[in-house]
Amino acid sequence: MAKKKTDVFYLDPATLSVKRVRTSMRQRVLHWLRILFVGAFIFAVAFFISTYYIESPREKQLAKDLYIAENQYRYLSQRVDGLEKVLSDIQNRDNNLYRIIFEAEPNHPQHALNRNYGEFSSNEIADAIVRTSEKIDRFANDLYAQSLSFDQIYELAKQKDRRMECIPAIYPVSKHASRMSSGFGYRFHPIYKTLRMHTGVDIAAPKGTPIYATGDGTVTVAARNAAGYSGYGVVCRVDHGFGYETLYAHLDELAVKKGQEVRRGDTIGYVGTTGASSGYHLHYEVLVNGNRVNPVYYFFIDISPEEFLEIFEKSQEVNQSLS
Repeated sequence: MAKKKTDVFYLDPATLSVKRVRTSMRQRVLHWLRILFVGAFIFAVAFFISTYYIESPREKQLAKDLYIAENQYRYLSQRVDGLEKVLSDIQNRDNNLYRIIFEAEPNHPQHALNRNYGEFSSNEIADAIVRTSEKIDRFANDLYAQSLSFDQIYELAKQKDRRMECIPAIYPVSKHASRMSSGFGYRFHPIYKTLRMHTGVDIAAPKGTPIYATGDGTVTVAARNAAGYSGYGVVCRVDHGFGYETLYAHLDELAVKKGQEVRRGDTIGYVGTTGASSGYHLHYEVLVNGNRVNPVYYFFIDISPEEFLEIFEKSQEVNQSLS
């Protein structure tokens, strides 16, 4: 009989003859289903490997682009960090050099970061972008504040000459006709005999010795026993502007009136012993922004280093003041 391609034969060991295996429709269907299943499995494995382990040309290009972008981002982030360091150095110079020269308050920039970064999704790349964006915002804010600070420094620089004329900077009486008798700090009061804060310096001099304005300014107090100046006797106070004031107490008489403009070196009065005083002298005070400071540090125009050292050492002695 003729053989069909789909016929299956086997050797019968009992008769040693070749016989045809007759298969049912069900067996043939199962046979083809097995073939289809194996083929589908092989296809699925191949698809999985190709998807997760074998990159396509497009994926390779995207990976390359991402690598380049990461390097560029890292470089830009480092540039921002470098610019922040440069700005920080400028801010330090501003506060520790320029503003000290012009005796201005330190500059404190405020970080007002109100930008919303909600448009970025929460993932590693987005978080990196947000961090860099916040640094750039802080940098821009500090840069703007520093620009305003330099505008202020520029205005102070334009006023420097006038400021130098107004700062109290000379000895208030003739050095040759006076001596430093008591300095700034705790001293024994000549009348109350207790250790009290002495808010100025006492300069002993003969009665009638001229007293000079130590800087340009306007007389704000010129009176005997003025309100708020108990024990000071005849007192004169000068507002020099720029936060500086000077006070001259226990004068014998005044040479100026309230509201009068004075220049450095003008005579404003004469040494006396009025008020709570134990001898002829000038009680001299320097105020900066309302705070009393040691006047000795403002004697720097008309005295030599040797004279300043002598005055400074004398002012440090804890002795009895004259007022």
